[in-house]
Amino acid sequence: MQPHDYLMSALSRAVADAQAPGAVACVGENGRTIFKGATGFRALVPEKERADTETIYDLASLTKVIATTTSVLLLREQAQLDLDDALYRYLPLANLDKVSIRQVLTHTAGLVSWKAFYTELSGPLAYTDAIARLAASRDQRGTRVYSDLGFILLTRVIEEITHESFDVFCREQIFQPLKMVNTFFKPAPSFKERCAPTEKCSWRKRLIRGEVHDQNAFAMGGVSGHAGLFSTAADLELFCQALLSGKILSEATLTDITREGQVPGYPWQGLGWWIDPWTSGANGYLPSRTAFGHTGWTGTSMWMDRSTGVYAVLLSNTCHPDVSHRNNGALRRTFYSKVASLFYKNSANAHTGLDALVRNDFEEIKGKRLGVLTNSAAQDQTGRSAALVLGQSGAATVMRFFSPEHGFQGEAEAGEAVGSKKDGTVPVISLYGGKSAPDRKDLQGIDLFVVDLPDIGARYYTYMATMKECMASCAEAQIPVLVLDRPNPLGGLVLEGKPAEEFGTAVCCAPVPVRHGMTLGEVALFFQEQFFKGKKLELRIVKAENWWYDFTHPESALPWTPPSPNIPTPDTALLYIGTCLFEGVNMNEGRGTERPFRICGAPWLKAEEVIAAVEPSALEGCTLKPALYIPKSIPGKAANPEYKDQLCHGIEFEITDRRTIRPFAMVTAVLSAIHKRHPELQWRPFFDVLAGGPYLRTALQGGLPVNGILESMRESLEDFSLRRPRLYQTLEERERL
Repeated sequence: MQPHDYLMSALSRAVADAQAPGAVACVGENGRTIFKGATGFRALVPEKERADTETIYDLASLTKVIATTTSVLLLREQAQLDLDDALYRYLPLANLDKVSIRQVLTHTAGLVSWKAFYTELSGPLAYTDAIARLAASRDQRGTRVYSDLGFILLTRVIEEITHESFDVFCREQIFQPLKMVNTFFKPAPSFKERCAPTEKCSWRKRLIRGEVHDQNAFAMGGVSGHAGLFSTAADLELFCQALLSGKILSEATLTDITREGQVPGYPWQGLGWWIDPWTSGANGYLPSRTAFGHTGWTGTSMWMDRSTGVYAVLLSNTCHPDVSHRNNGALRRTFYSKVASLFYKNSANAHTGLDALVRNDFEEIKGKRLGVLTNSAAQDQTGRSAALVLGQSGAATVMRFFSPEHGFQGEAEAGEAVGSKKDGTVPVISLYGGKSAPDRKDLQGIDLFVVDLPDIGARYYTYMATMKECMASCAEAQIPVLVLDRPNPLGGLVLEGKPAEEFGTAVCCAPVPVRHGMTLGEVALFFQEQFFKGKKLELRIVKAENWWYDFTHPESALPWTPPSPNIPTPDTALLYIGTCLFEGVNMNEGRGTERPFRICGAPWLKAEEVIAAVEPSALEGCTLKPALYIPKSIPGKAANPEYKDQLCHGIEFEITDRRTIRPFAMVTAVLSAIHKRHPELQWRPFFDVLAGGPYLRTALQGGLPVNGILESMRESLEDFSLRRPRLYQTLEERERL
């Protein structure tokens, strides 16, 4: 299907899903229009009128970004104001000396979201005075609360600086230069017929058409910085093109708008605009870290992406003829998900469960006394550890932290016993040393157990085993468990390594494949069904977002923090699926080098001969190269590596295609070639522990063909794939929605 037809179908379905009267949309890329279309009706009463691309919509809160934010930033570029100026400099009213322009733009000025001033006030001056008085009664500056009121004040700031009315300034400085001829406040009578009506207003006692829907904006004469602007999708396309190309604001200013971290604890608020959007909620999105956009209450929205040049404008009047069927969320999710499918086939801006908890204002943990299983590598997207985020949230009290292998700071090497300690005043109880599970004393006074660990999707990796032990303790103590989920850095489509037949150790704790394809939240659901079904364990998952099973770590646009000392990169985590097996034989697995799990070797290995003998079909997506290296003692990573200080003849593994490489198959083929050529190879008992039973060792020792060994696992992997819990979707499933 051609892009235009595809998006036309998406627009029609979005209107149907939302039960909206109709909608108009424009979508483009790098200044080129891909789609412009309309569907449904712009009016249903008093009679039906078809929507078309010339329909003019009440933009509602899009006014905040198109008119007000743009005006403020234009004035800053002209050195007529500073974002850190107090409003008092321009509006010398009591209480405005502590409110800055930046705080208003980022919704951190401590103002309430909205107030029905229109029932008792009229005119801009009365509103300015009332809002200033209201500012005195609140002391929440710095906390993000989305608010109309600050943008009402910015209207007056702009007028004081320019000595022009706000609507005239916007027309002369923004709309006319961009040839936005259908964008204005207070549409003239000649435009009324093209305007999409909103609802029948109970206050004004009439159907609203060609006048602003927002009551406060109406009471101020129809011109305000928070609402009142009208426009068409075609005009807003011109605005998107100009903004993305630096024609209305400079690139430096656009960087300021979209800079992450402007609001501590809420990284998704830029200057005026919302940034790094989420798939959930009612706002719409483009799945990119560099996307920014905004919405309007009446059913309007727009998103654009600095990196790709993609933009999408969606205008509707979902509140017509009344608000009973207003469903902006359904309208936007349906349409923007199809835009995402068209332009973002291989990437997304994933968000973790920890980020979701922050975004939800910690609703899931409010008032709770927490036990938290985590380490320093479990971070939000701004780089704050889960321990710091939860400890400083103010929503709950952390009673005790619990740490897995490698310790609370993630600095202990593999297998090293870690002692308990304190993080400030909060005890940190190690579950890798003297004990592997919390006891009743450890859980005393805790009424919610939170898990946030950076698992890497490998059965050998012990974090899932520690979570299982904690779940068992919580089941006995009847303490609910909350898992803050994270994307699986290896993706969720590919499964490798037969589900374990023998399990119960830290490196093989459950009957799952080596590469199991599950997130930690899904692993917890599997454990609940497999081990705690009759124990009434209450388990909840805060899901990750903007992530699909098709995506490995690089496609998810998340920062990589090494989850343990010898998994320094995402590629290491992927190769670990296979190369960890070298820990079960008398070879060095790359510990003691700067390439752990990316190289293996031994003094006796004939690397060139082995590489030449490896089954070629097992090497898709990777290459093998001979290498010489000497493992050294590296404190904190490998104090005593295999063959320390000895020259090793090695094989270096290089990934050429993350999508097609199968590390377990690759190492199975390498071990087969080594076994056939090297009587020096010794199979240690730990190999069977890692492999989940003797099947792989006996097959290799028996000289079975590699392809036959791998084929023998296929049925059990397919069966597991059908049984495993699924909290997320594939891109194909997203497309079918």
